Amino acid sequence: MRKEILLAIFVGITLGLMITFGIYQNSENAKTGQNNDTDQLINNPVGSESAAIQDPQLMINSPEEDFFTNEEDLIVSGSASPNSFVVVLVNDSESISNTDESGNFSIKVKLNEGGNLIEINSIDEDGKKISKQRTVIYEVK
Repeated sequence: MRKEILLAIFVGITLGLMITFGIYQNSENAKTGQNNDTDQLINNPVGSESAAIQDPQLMINSPEEDFFTNEEDLIVSGSASPNSFVVVLVNDSESISNTDESGNFSIKVKLNEGGNLIEINSIDEDGKKISKQRTVIYEVK
């Protein structure tokens, strides 16, 4: 009986460390992605014609990275290329929408309790895809 308890404790600690490492890696990757957005805006100002001719952009207004909420429903909003598809993946569910003529989108998603990895994908008319990720933590009151 004692061996089984020690084995269960060892397995639990191992799984906990793997999950913690995964969350840490995700947050590091998200920080790196945010820096790339800033560099792209500095190198290609929004008003310049070269920014419109180059690759499509995807900007996420809401939610911010590592956002904490006590609401199960969350609005994911931002902007991408006008008249492009936006696919939002949250855990095992997906929501699909189109951007309007200005490139804005807003999609309502449901969160699971605990950590939620949200992946936002934009696919423009030419088939070019951009992907961003956000981590949202939903805590029940």
